Amino acid sequence: MKKLLLLFGILLSTFTIKAQTCLTVTEVFNQTENPELSSKKYTFGVKQLTEEILSEKYSICMDGKPVIVYIQSIEAPTTGISIGPFMIKKKVTIVKTAISIDGNVVEGEGTAKLSVQATFIELRDENLPFERTTFSVAIKKSLENAISNL
Repeated sequence: MKKLLLLFGILLSTFTIKAQTCLTVTEVFNQTENPELSSKKYTFGVKQLTEEILSEKYSICMDGKPVIVYIQSIEAPTTGISIGPFMIKKKVTIVKTAISIDGNVVEGEGTAKLSVQATFIELRDENLPFERTTFSVAIKKSLENAISNL
């Protein structure tokens, strides 16, 4: 009787492992007007981040169902005040993504906030976040939001 139960347990675990969905991130598309995000560095980073988040729910393998990630938009509105040489700026980075798995498309949105206080300093790029880390935090939240909707 014990051997029969043990055999049944082994067979059941084999079927549940095979039934688990196996995915692979095949492509990352930049649909924004920012050509800098089309570089291999960003697409590889987004691919790795997506695989990391997906691995919490699904198996990741080389020949799994294809997953396609779309970076739909990046917004970084800035608000601030300057009084003489003193400046305070706040920037909220908003990233919208879409993930396509087996024909099912889900969208996500993520935000990251950054505040800067400065004296006699000039911030260089007004179109992208002050630091690249705000972009990565926003995109991670957006991907988590999309994957939670699967």
